Amino acid sequence: MSFKTEIMEFPRCVIMGAEAIQKLPYAVKKLHLGGKIQLVSGATFTKNIAEKVYSLLSDNGFKVSTFVVESNPVTYMDVKNLAKRLKADGSSVVLGVGGGRIIDVAKLASAWLDKPFISLPTSASHDGIASPVVSFLLRMDITENMGVEYTEARAPVAIIADTSIISSASRRSLAAGCGDLISKIVAVNDWLLAQKIKGEEYSEYAAAMALMAANIVKNGVNIIRAGGEKAVRTVVKALIGSGVSMSIAGSSRPASGAEHLFSHSLDLLSLKYGFERAEHGMQCGVGAIMMAYLHKLNWEDIRNFLMKIGAPVNAKQLGIDPEYIVEALTKAHRIRPERLTIIGVKGLTRAEAERLASETEVI
Repeated sequence: MSFKTEIMEFPRCVIMGAEAIQKLPYAVKKLHLGGKIQLVSGATFTKNIAEKVYSLLSDNGFKVSTFVVESNPVTYMDVKNLAKRLKADGSSVVLGVGGGRIIDVAKLASAWLDKPFISLPTSASHDGIASPVVSFLLRMDITENMGVEYTEARAPVAIIADTSIISSASRRSLAAGCGDLISKIVAVNDWLLAQKIKGEEYSEYAAAMALMAANIVKNGVNIIRAGGEKAVRTVVKALIGSGVSMSIAGSSRPASGAEHLFSHSLDLLSLKYGFERAEHGMQCGVGAIMMAYLHKLNWEDIRNFLMKIGAPVNAKQLGIDPEYIVEALTKAHRIRPERLTIIGVKGLTRAEAERLASETEVI
């Protein structure tokens, strides 16, 4: 019997804790990442942190140039412009300082030019801080502009998670990270379903890592409720574990199931109708409640967890009209038709979607 060759890329250095940022020069030297560092940040809060990082690296003898991303949401052009800058100034390392959108741009541009990427997150809102995956809307924009199907980026070579910095982010972002994490319970069950029905390749190792990430926050609910640096450390550890699960699987399968399809469907509807979508992890958390119900899992357990940590559990708390929740449910199966989940290949009828959202008290 022959087996296919598997390639797994993992972060080689993870530094986490209060003032972890001070260890950044050590990490760059330890990993032998020579040459100029391209420092990527946002235009407001993360820019202030990036200025401190710039000084820290410069004082330690590193050449640093800066790139500010102002778009929200980020687009193909942001990635393209950063890639141009990397070519023009000869940077050999890309350092993303910010939340999901900044890290996505830095991650993807570095992958295009085969340069190492360092992740320095300023919030703990989703597992993109450690994974080879970028956001759905950015993937879609890239596919439309390049005329080819989006391919995965690469995992960061190092993660510097300064819990002092992340603790200063909003409680809402931490709750979003928990929503993203608890949804792995559904994602793994969807993956198992696809293995059973379609014979899809399944990695017990990747699945176990994803479930472990969900259980870290589930078992640490009281720590997370209390807030502070210990709560941040708990969530960040779990997010890194989830990111690694995707590196093991070679896809987002262990971390993204029907609940993510629902969230992506809401994202598309927000563009169509002009309403403000909620944070990715919060949408996934609400989606996980409903998809767990379809799986005949303990959906109330997921709902109670989200309530305890202050995350939304219904349309009103998400700030999204119930009508859009129902429409997103009926269209979720179209997002990735090749990926079998509990909503099936034909999806849910409007009546089924309304009943599901009503039974789980989402609407």
